[in-house]
Amino acid sequence: MKLLNTVLESNKNNRACFISYVTAGDPNLKYSSKILETLATNGVDIIELGIPFSDPISDGPTIQRATERSLKNNTNIDDALSLVKKFRLKYKTPIILFGYFNPFLQYGLEKIMKSIKKSGADGVLIVDLPPEEAEETQRAVNKAGIELVYLLAPTSTKERIKIISKLSNSFIYLVSVTGVTGARKSLNINLKKFIDKVKRKTKKPVCVGFGISEPSHVKVLKKQSNGIIIGSAIIKIIEDNLSNKPIITKKIANFLQKIKKSTIY
Repeated sequence: MKLLNTVLESNKNNRACFISYVTAGDPNLKYSSKILETLATNGVDIIELGIPFSDPISDGPTIQRATERSLKNNTNIDDALSLVKKFRLKYKTPIILFGYFNPFLQYGLEKIMKSIKKSGADGVLIVDLPPEEAEETQRAVNKAGIELVYLLAPTSTKERIKIISKLSNSFIYLVSVTGVTGARKSLNINLKKFIDKVKRKTKKPVCVGFGISEPSHVKVLKKQSNGIIIGSAIIKIIEDNLSNKPIITKKIANFLQKIKKSTIY
């Protein structure tokens, strides 16, 4: 299991696993490819590649705007898979296809999981898939030989934590806040209690996302979790430099290097 093992290997090397998110096709497919390369060459351990969807209910304004830019380019699942195939010609960094259930269902669950595997991606995360209804999807994932990453929110019950721990064949993604994605200045004061609660119920590694945007956040979370996930802060760099695209990858690289340094125990 490449994703799971990457998290564990990072911890063995005395650092939290660094996971990043970007949207496929933002600002366009050409630059998406360059951004993926930048992530791989500047310390990111696992890449989440978002598939744009017209109703991204868990995403905050920053990622929603990235989705809108991508959809204007008519980016779809096949385009995202093509990005992965091109990336795999040079790089081995594990990739998670990140999306909403409806496009996967329309594609066909077994078909999309096989296509994800064939592209060279290593797993999938379906934001709006309740674990109680995930058996068919998990079977398709297992059959394809990839991993399914589940989300747990601060409102998750003990029963849901137990179900996810049993079903999961990967790390578990902890949502740090009740709400949508987006960079925040400070961490949820109850986050440590939530992480501890989940860790008491599962032996799976846990990685924390939503709202993490600064090295100071990472320095706190690396002591509590197995990995950190950053998305909106990277997307914001893209958004702020749309009129000067060549500088995007340079600014992302500088940001990633600062975050990577802060993941060391």
